[in-house]
Amino acid sequence: MRAAVLLDLDEIVFLEPSFDRLLDDVYTSMLACLTATEGRVLVNEKEDPMAVALKDREVWKACSFTLRNPTDDLFDKLEQIDVEVFQEKQDEWAAAVREYYSLRLMKETPPSVEDFSADRARRLRELTRVMWRGERKGVCLDACCGSGIGSLILRSIGMSPLAFDNDPSLLSRGLMTGRLLPEETMWIDASKATRYMKPVGHGLLLMAGEISSFNSVLWKVVVRQVLGIADRTIITTGTEKEARLLEGWCIEEGREVRRFENTRDPFYDRWVCDVMQK
Repeated sequence: MRAAVLLDLDEIVFLEPSFDRLLDDVYTSMLACLTATEGRVLVNEKEDPMAVALKDREVWKACSFTLRNPTDDLFDKLEQIDVEVFQEKQDEWAAAVREYYSLRLMKETPPSVEDFSADRARRLRELTRVMWRGERKGVCLDACCGSGIGSLILRSIGMSPLAFDNDPSLLSRGLMTGRLLPEETMWIDASKATRYMKPVGHGLLLMAGEISSFNSVLWKVVVRQVLGIADRTIITTGTEKEARLLEGWCIEEGREVRRFENTRDPFYDRWVCDVMQK
C-alpha cells in the first residue's frame, strides 16, 4: 500500500473512515488523544505537513492533512514523543490516499451490475479526440464517473483522469474492471467537489441527467462545482432540452458554451456542451 510505504511502514490505518471524511477535524482530535510514544510526519516540498502517523500499541494510526490542517493539540502531542520526518511530493501523497480508500471501498462494497458498452466507448473516444485535438495532455476531471467509461477513454487519448462519484457500487465495479484506478478515484459528494481537489485544465461530465424539475437544483450545483475545477469541460446529455438547460447554467457562470448534436451517439451522449473560459 503506497501510503504506508511513503511513511516507511508495513501498514497504516487511517482514522478517517472514508475519503469524504478527510475534511473533518474530529479525527485530528482523535489522533491527538492516542497513547503513543512514536510518531511519523510526512511533509511536502514546502515542508508543510501532509500526514501524521502515531504508533498506538502495535498499530500505526494516521490522519491525512492535504484537505485540512493539523491542530495545536496535535503539534503538542508530537513534541512529547519521538518523531521521524519524511518528505514527498504532495501529488504523490494525494494519489496514495486515494488508493488507500479505493482499495478499502473495493473490499467493503459489492459492485453494481456491469454497464460498460464498447460501442459507446468507441464513440466517446472519437468525440473527445476531435474536440480536444492538440490539447490531450495533463489531468482531466472525470466527474460523476460511474463505473469509469470516461476514465478509460481519457487514458486512451493520453490524459490522466481524476475521477469521482457518490455511488460506491458503481465505483467498485469500475475499480474491479480496471476502468478506474485506485490512485485516481474518489468517493465523494459531487455537490462539494471543489473542496477535495485543485483546478485542472479539462473536465468530462458524461450523460448528465436525467434532469427534471425534481433534481434540477442538485444538478445545477454539481455543474457549478465541475466548472469551479475544470477550465474546459465536455458535458453530454441524452436530450436537447437537458443540453439547453445546462447551457444556461454554464452561461450564468460566465462561461462560453458551444452546444451541438452528436450524431455519433443515438441515445446516451446525443447532445454536447463544450464549455470554455471566455
